[in-house]
Amino acid sequence: MGSSYPLADTCQNPAPPVITGSAKAICRNEYVTLSATGCVGTVVWSNGETGAAIQVQPQQTTKYTAICRARPGCISCFAEVWKITVNTPGAPIIASSAKIICANDAVTLTATNCAGAVHWPDQTTGSGWTGKLQQTTTFQATCEQNNCVSNPSAVVSVQVAAPTTPLVSAGKGDVCAGQPVRLTASGCVGTIRWTDGSEGLVKIVTPYQTTNYRAVCQIGSCRSDSSEIISVVVRTADQKLTLVTTVSNGCPFQTADLSKAITEKNPALSPYYQFRTGPVLNAPDVQSPGAVVAGIYYIFGRNTEGCYTDPVAVTVNITPCQNAIPPCLSNPATVAIRLDSLDWVKGIIRLTAQVGGSASKPTWQSDGGGLFADTGLMTRYFLSETDRQRGSTLFTISVPDPDGNGSCVGASVQRTITAPSREIVGLSKKVSEPVWITEGDTRLVELTYQLTAVNLGAHNLANVQIADDLDAAFSGSGALVRSINVRADSGLTVNSAYTGRGVDTTLLSGGNLMAGKKSRVWLTVRLDVSQAITLTFINKATVQGIDTNGTICRDRSTNGAEADPDQNGNPGDNDEPTLVTLHSLRPEEGETVFIPEGFSPNGDGINDRFVIQRLPSDLTVQMEVYNRWGHLVYQNLNYKNDWVGTDNQGIKVSNAKEGLPDGTYYYQIRLSDGREYIRFLTLAR
Repeated sequence: MGSSYPLADTCQNPAPPVITGSAKAICRNEYVTLSATGCVGTVVWSNGETGAAIQVQPQQTTKYTAICRARPGCISCFAEVWKITVNTPGAPIIASSAKIICANDAVTLTATNCAGAVHWPDQTTGSGWTGKLQQTTTFQATCEQNNCVSNPSAVVSVQVAAPTTPLVSAGKGDVCAGQPVRLTASGCVGTIRWTDGSEGLVKIVTPYQTTNYRAVCQIGSCRSDSSEIISVVVRTADQKLTLVTTVSNGCPFQTADLSKAITEKNPALSPYYQFRTGPVLNAPDVQSPGAVVAGIYYIFGRNTEGCYTDPVAVTVNITPCQNAIPPCLSNPATVAIRLDSLDWVKGIIRLTAQVGGSASKPTWQSDGGGLFADTGLMTRYFLSETDRQRGSTLFTISVPDPDGNGSCVGASVQRTITAPSREIVGLSKKVSEPVWITEGDTRLVELTYQLTAVNLGAHNLANVQIADDLDAAFSGSGALVRSINVRADSGLTVNSAYTGRGVDTTLLSGGNLMAGKKSRVWLTVRLDVSQAITLTFINKATVQGIDTNGTICRDRSTNGAEADPDQNGNPGDNDEPTLVTLHSLRPEEGETVFIPEGFSPNGDGINDRFVIQRLPSDLTVQMEVYNRWGHLVYQNLNYKNDWVGTDNQGIKVSNAKEGLPDGTYYYQIRLSDGREYIRFLTLAR
């Protein structure tokens, strides 16, 4: 198996070195020379370098320490830390008022995360930039503070282009009057606006006559051309309705029964009739067909297919009677509430009062204190904050006594409207340990992200899409994306044209996500970071899906394996970015073995073990780990990538459940082919 390390307790541990440096505060990309004195042996620095003096170029505030190594297994305590503060401010974060605009439209860019002066590409300074664009333009900004200039911000692209004309389809093209038809618009990344002024990808219509429909796609102030016309043809019944066209009352009643106009000469029609106050189907209903006052009414028949006949007018004559029964007694007031539409997100409820008999002049009330925008049979109600917090509203509708103090009475009814169950989508994003690989003469780093979309709602989601902007994550920092690989669970559609750059940021272009289920996508990116201006890369992704009401649900990714880590049922309040830091821009050219800079043995399934990668199968590994006082805490003469942060040497400072405390440790790894690695690692749960 090869030679073993000498035991650590056979040496006289050397004194720790004393570190001095040429500076303690710098701007990014400046160099500092660190020196270590008082070591009779080899100085090993915390960044992996060896020697009495090193030159470093930290990209962020960094602490450096070192140990003195007399021989393998015989080391000093950690030296006092030399902290180099990188005063260079963080790059600004730019937000654009629009991602797609029309030519000559104005766009505003706003920069945050800068306590100094923000510099824009046109040499202007300020926290915001506003201008009109003629063509697609990319923007970056820097932050200057205390004479230090930040790295450029992530690239923000504003596309100048007309929105794509939507494609409109109808669930049915031939219906009976009053039957619902589902209209769907696709191909628009903005807002769909229909010819009747309504909005939404999906629209339910109930035409009473043949009607044409169109839609446009709007992004900001820019609209696409109108879609092709979709025509919904409304059919009528072929049969003719045979009725008695005059109806009278019978004393002592001062009302008549409209149903007496219906004869037995309509055998081809269903026993279902519509009584209207006008000659069209969408005219108001007759409140109580069995007790109507004098006037002209219209009756429609319906065949077995559900199509209505042409109307027949029926005249009602009322003859005065002695000792007549008032109409409000033979036709008492009734009232009911019908829910027409509910949009809890926009805070609008549409209701209709269904009044009958002698009822008139309905009055609306609610227990939530919201606003009624209309009065009468139909009303729009705007939710109050009380309604939203409670998640329900009690509506009351009343009609007055028809004859004042007479023998008749009014009517009232109540109905509770509750918030619909929310369709909620969440997205998590975790990154694996970086892996260094060689392509030709170029050293690349490979990062693999696992994105997990979860449906936390009560119904299925359709057209699930995930977007990841690689320009924002990498290109803006000077890293070059060399290759991309995307794979996904079955049921999801990967966008084969995905590049992650420009406007092509949709890596998942479709699929369904069942209620309560999860689906995963793996994104592997190979990067050339030789010209990168930062060691840290921040990546975010977004997910969206369409619920059963046609509403788009969205979420931004949060770091880790759980989309809702605080378990409060709302993934929208968890959107921490996924961050990865490379500890070296240029790895050793001869290195084929990858040893991580640290690991997190916390049982979450991510980096729980200290894994040495790209290790030839015929080699064995000897590993020793020391704490900051130079004490051996872990030793394995035939290491199998199974260390989970526990100790097996020296005075026990942990138990099997807790493991070693978080912190920095020094390790010595020797391969059976003679190669040796002497470095530091970070253990962080």
